[in-house]
Amino acid sequence: MRIASFAAIAALSLAGMSLTSCGTLDKLPSKIDQANGKIQSGLAEYCPKVANADLAFSFLKIVFKIPQSVVDAEEKAFKAAQEFCADPSSVTLQSAPQKVLDALNAINSARTKAGGSN
Repeated sequence: MRIASFAAIAALSLAGMSLTSCGTLDKLPSKIDQANGKIQSGLAEYCPKVANADLAFSFLKIVFKIPQSVVDAEEKAFKAAQEFCADPSSVTLQSAPQKVLDALNAINSARTKAGGSN
């Protein structure tokens, strides 16, 4: 599940950037802006990889006989990634944790339904 892997990496990176970008309270406003910038630039790096994986999978599912459960799981994983990739500039330190949880839950659910396919 290449898309699920890229989506999970993007979500976890988003979470990591959220946690590591906070600083001391006296510089909190500038640190929040800095964290938001890191989150958004990180997504700008990972989201094209998710889109490329989806495009490659679209080609592979035409050429090879891929089980429908895997096709469905990949589509759900891609949709989960799109929750934060559709508009990376809207993802902030405040919204990132919930978006990460939602994406990882959808990705894990998709993987389970696909039987852990890779």
